[in-house]
Amino acid sequence: MKVFKSKLQLVVLFFAVLFTSCTYEPVDGTVETVPGGNTASGVFKADFSGNTWTAKETQAIISGNFIEIAAVNSKGESFGIVIEGSIAGTYAANVNIVAYTPAGTEYGYWAYNDNNPTENTGSVIITKIDTEKKTISGTFQFKGYWSDTDDPKPAIQFTNGVFKDIPYITQEETTDVFTAKVGSTNFVATDISTAEIDDFITIGALDANFNNLSIVIKNTLGTGSHTITNTLSGNVQGYYEDVNDEYKAISGSITITSKTADRIKGTFNFTTNGTPPFVITEGTFDVEY
Repeated sequence: MKVFKSKLQLVVLFFAVLFTSCTYEPVDGTVETVPGGNTASGVFKADFSGNTWTAKETQAIISGNFIEIAAVNSKGESFGIVIEGSIAGTYAANVNIVAYTPAGTEYGYWAYNDNNPTENTGSVIITKIDTEKKTISGTFQFKGYWSDTDDPKPAIQFTNGVFKDIPYITQEETTDVFTAKVGSTNFVATDISTAEIDDFITIGALDANFNNLSIVIKNTLGTGSHTITNTLSGNVQGYYEDVNDEYKAISGSITITSKTADRIKGTFNFTTNGTPPFVITEGTFDVEY
């Protein structure tokens, strides 16, 4: 499995911005707000660099065949875990996503060694999923490698990691929609995440094979059609990532059909770079952000 590292990929959504402006709307019409308000929930802590790190806020999602757990402290530092699985058990860190991200950076310490991808860097143990109370508990430990290979830092050992009674929601409880075709194949999202990052609304999804499809929209844009250009300064952009690499849209458009203070709806299509390119068609989104 490829570890996702760039700023616009879903790991950033799961970890660093899960606590900013994301909400999940259950089928019954009530709104569950993820941490970011005044209510702390569950326990999440770990030891590293001679200190014990303790979360101020936590959040977990169980959807499809994925478990996601995120925690942030008062300084904006965060831990994130994404596991390919949905039941209690032991999961290897290097073939899933386990990371610590310092405040103010898109990079972090990941349980993945670029120079030795098969290295046993640690594990996450899900000890209990309480389906009545809707909480998840477990332990973790890992050796974290700095993800910015252009600015290497020594690896850090994270020990005594514990998460206990973290409330979780399921993706089925949301009314968010994100669909598309990749070539002639339907992209079936098992997880949808949205957030505002640096004046952009980022909407992305994973499928069951960890393929990642995402779009980025300048938050000041209104309804109408907006052209994707092959430049760094565009107001809209699209990305697709498979096991081999991440591909950027070089042409296409995103159309916003309706937008409120907390929800955006529209369509998209684009063609990526790469040989051969990926052609994304029939894209639709209707999400809370």
